[in-house]
This record gives sequence, C-alpha cells and structure tokens, in this order.
Amino acid sequence: AVVLFRKGEFLMAGYGVSSGLSSSLRIQVRLKILTEEGKSNGEVAISHSSEERLHGFKGRTVLPDGRIIPVPADARFVRKTSRSRRTFTTALAFPAVQVGAILDYQFELRFDSIFYLEPWYFSEDLPVRYSEIVFKTAPEVAASAWTHGPSRVLIQRQTDRNAGGYLTKAWAENIPSVPDDPYGPPYQDLAAQMLVLPTAIGTSHGRETLFESWPKTCELIGRLYDEAGRRDSGVTRQARAIAGSGSPRDKAQALYRFVRNQVKGDGYIGAVVDPDRGIGKVLSEGRGSRAEKALLLRAMLDAVGVDSRLVWAASRDRGTIDPQLPNPAWFDTVLVRVELDGKSVFLDPSDPTLGFGRLRPGHEGTVALIFDPKKPEQITLPETAFDQNLQRAEVDLALDAKGRLAGTGTLRLTGQQAWEKTGWQEDEAKSVQAWKEWLGKRFRDFQVSDVKAVEAADEGKVTVTWSLAQREEEVLGDEASLAPSAPLGPQAQPFVQPASSRRSAVVFDYPYRDEVELKLRWPEGWKVESRPQQMMRVAGKAGALSSSVEEKPAERTLVYTRRIDVTQRQLTSTQDYEAIRNLFAEAEKNDAQKLLLVHR
Repeated sequence: AVVLFRKGEFLMAGYGVSSGLSSSLRIQVRLKILTEEGKSNGEVAISHSSEERLHGFKGRTVLPDGRIIPVPADARFVRKTSRSRRTFTTALAFPAVQVGAILDYQFELRFDSIFYLEPWYFSEDLPVRYSEIVFKTAPEVAASAWTHGPSRVLIQRQTDRNAGGYLTKAWAENIPSVPDDPYGPPYQDLAAQMLVLPTAIGTSHGRETLFESWPKTCELIGRLYDEAGRRDSGVTRQARAIAGSGSPRDKAQALYRFVRNQVKGDGYIGAVVDPDRGIGKVLSEGRGSRAEKALLLRAMLDAVGVDSRLVWAASRDRGTIDPQLPNPAWFDTVLVRVELDGKSVFLDPSDPTLGFGRLRPGHEGTVALIFDPKKPEQITLPETAFDQNLQRAEVDLALDAKGRLAGTGTLRLTGQQAWEKTGWQEDEAKSVQAWKEWLGKRFRDFQVSDVKAVEAADEGKVTVTWSLAQREEEVLGDEASLAPSAPLGPQAQPFVQPASSRRSAVVFDYPYRDEVELKLRWPEGWKVESRPQQMMRVAGKAGALSSSVEEKPAERTLVYTRRIDVTQRQLTSTQDYEAIRNLFAEAEKNDAQKLLLVHR
C-alpha cells in the first residue's frame, strides 16, 4: 500500500478565537491498496487520551469502479490501552477493502493546553507520496520550528502572516517507509518529523517566556515542583523514621526502597507533575507518577540531610533527544542523583525491579539533564559494562548404563539480563511456570522438574535451578546425543539480511555476555563418538565468540564451554553490520555441532 497524502492542521493556543489556550490537530489521510498483501492496511488505529480527545472521525472506501462505501458507525470500537494513564486506541475497520481501493479518513484531536509538544510525522510505515503540516499560531504566540529526518527527505517550509496570526507550512514528497530492520533503531530516530515549540506568549500582564531555553524550561516546570513540594504534610517526620541513624548511604538506601516499593506507580511518564497533588498526598495515598515519586524521594533525602538533585532522563526506546531543543517532552523519567563515597549514584524509584543505583537499559548511556532553573547541566548517564550483563548457564549431566541422560542446571543472570527477568511475571508461581516453559523449549528431549527461581532486585541478580531427565521415548539405549550449548543455544542467525538490504543501524537493548558450561559424565562401556571442535575463537569490534572442549577419556568426563560477547550497543557502518552478522553466523555454525555418545 502507499499513502497518497497525509495532511495536518494544528491550531495552537486559540488561533482564530478571541480567547483561550485550547489547541487542536486536524488530520486527513488517503492511502491506496496496491496488492493483496496491502489489504492488511484496511484497519487504522488512532491513539488518544483524556487530554487528547478524539472528535469527528469520518472515513470511506472508494472502490476502483468509483463506488463510495462509508465506514459505518458500528465499525468503530475503542480499546483502553492504559487504565492508569487513561490512554486509548480507536481502531477502525474499513469496508470492502480490495486491491485498487482508496481509503480516505479524517479526524480531530483536541486538548486544553498550548503545551502539545509532540512532533508531526511526515513518515509512515508505508511509503508516503506527499505529507504536509500547517501550524497556525495566534499573533501573541512566538514559536521555534524543529525538524529531523533522513537526509534523503527534503522538508520544505514557509511562514506567512494573516489577520489571525502566523501560518507555518511544512511539506515533504516521496518519503520512503520507515525501515523495520531486526534490532533497528526506534521509529522516532528514522522518521521525518517536525515540531513547533512555543517560546513565548503575550498576556494581559506582558510577555511570558516559555520554552525558550533550558533554564526557562526548568523554571516553568520548577513552578509545578515548588507547588507540589509545599504540600508536604508528614513527609519530613516519616522520612526520619524510615532513614534511621546510619550512614548517608544507609539512609539513602532505606528511603529509596521505601519510595520504590511502598508508593505505587500510576503509569504517568514525563517530567511534569500535577501541582495540586502535593508530595504529602503522594505519600499518604501511596501512589504517584514517575516525577512525583522522584520529588517525594528528593524531599525525604533532604529531610535527613542527604543532598540530592533531580535529573530528567529520556529512554532511547522513544527516540534520541536533540539537546539543542529545550523540550521537556523529550523526557519520560525523573531520576534522583546523590553523591555517596565520592561517586554519583542515580536512583530511579519508579521501577520496583530496579536495585539501588541501577537504571533501565533504555536510560543507560543517554543524554540527561540535571534539573536547575538557573544552570541546568547536560550529562551522560552511566552504562553497565557488557560482561556485567551476564547470562550464565551451568548444566551437569550424567549418562547411565541404559543410555539415559539426567542431571541438574543453574542459570545465573546479572545486570540488565537480570532486570529483564525480575518481576516479569505477576507472582512467584507464575514465574516458576514461565521458567519451566522456557527451559522445556530448550531441552525438548528432557523432562524438566524441580524448577526454582530467586529474584534479588536489590542485588541485580536472578538465579534459576532445575532438574532434568531424558524422556523415556527419547532413550535409544546404544547412543545419546545433545546440543551442548543448551539452554543458551543453539544460536540462530538473527541478521538474515545481506548488508545491501540493511537500511538502518543495529541497536541492541544493551551489550551483554552469554556463557554456557556443560559437565558430562558417562559410564564404562561408552565413549564420545563426535563432539564440537576442540577450540574456536572469533573476535572483532562487534564482539567475540569462544568455545572449547576438554575431554578426559580415562575419567569418562567432558567439559564444554561456550561464550558470546556482544560488546557494542550500537553498530552503524556496513563493516560493523558485516562483523556482527559474521559473529552470529559463526555462533550458529558452532552451536549446530552435536555431542554424540555411543555404546562400544
């Protein structure tokens, strides 16, 4: 399918009306179905919320013979996607979708604020022939325009003045679809887009500066923080009771664990807070947004004499921020920085699975902003070293005289590998069941039992143990084979595209290390018939692969080890892509080698 045109009209801060700060965005889209596969685009989804209200949807299908079939009212339905954030997705199924049909639709989003700080996307998942946006701003509103996109997309722009205010029109033609490569960058980094940021507004009291610079942006949001901070009933008293009389680190850890565990997140992300919900209310209700929990933690730390600073953090999963544009909507989380033992420690109390001083993988290594209305400072958040994001499996198997394999296994996760599997299920029983299913898929010839899982969020560790025994129907009696890289293998090649087809960089969630060690014993009368090659080493900029086999025939034992290191989070060049592709090709080849025991 192809988008023939996508047009938007944004009316900011009461453009065309005598008063008010409400804004609206009107959108028109026309797309054409080109092939049978393209018929999957016959349903469109529109995201909105209680703050961004959807109005006036109209849609129709224009058939190749000219007939027009409107979207019926009963074709629309609403799915609530987040109860706590009150966000919705309205999905609309078009009738009579066929090859050659044109789908037309339009709708409007309304919001009671000037501060709609999301960009207009010229790009789509489909190719776009033409896309435009017209920003209409009232005469008393000053704004700056920001654009981003691939170099091959030319975004043109012009600004005019009329009786109602300013009209800024931007457009682009022949925009390629946004790449959807495996392990690719986030959509926002690859899409052509434009944002108009309000920098000042005229009021009856004079000119008020808005998002003109980072100090001004911090000042605006700081007013909300100050108001919320003044409503602090009971915070100081409870902070002192929780912190106790230990060292500054002890106090900080105690308060961090309290806010992290006892104040539930309400789902709201971002740096902005509701000033009417003071930190005292957040404490008493035991519920708050990411920013509110950070404000509460800072206030509690201050109450016990531990200095701290607020830090605005932006997950790379939502796109790389442009630090030159003072847009608070870049940021999804507020952290608290404390200085302990001469080192900066960053605390994220919004995630109950994060240990003290640990960050989500999406925040590590990103540009962040130390909040300060006078002198904000841009910093880069720390990253966990690849070898600390460890997944290590140890399997101990013994072959009995009847040719049946049985034994035990242990999986140890640390760093971001542990974070992914901490709190990943609703409760302990479901976690154990999920791990049992995970192991069952990796040991298909075995019966997995006695699974235990221990999650230690504060230590950043997860430990899983299990027993396994070869299924009776899989026992041959005179030979036994297995994939020695299980449960962390056999590795399959994730990068099947040749370099000539790759359209974007490679971005891993985080760099990591995977290790597996198999210890195998067998009885007298058996021998190793075939095994992986003695030693393999592959190393380069993208990472490294190594494996080894140590056999002691006289003792009838064998130890197999295999390690994969992905040392870089992001790989941008064609050479880098070839390197990571080759690394996984070698891992796939290595893991395809079976270990075979036979009865002599």
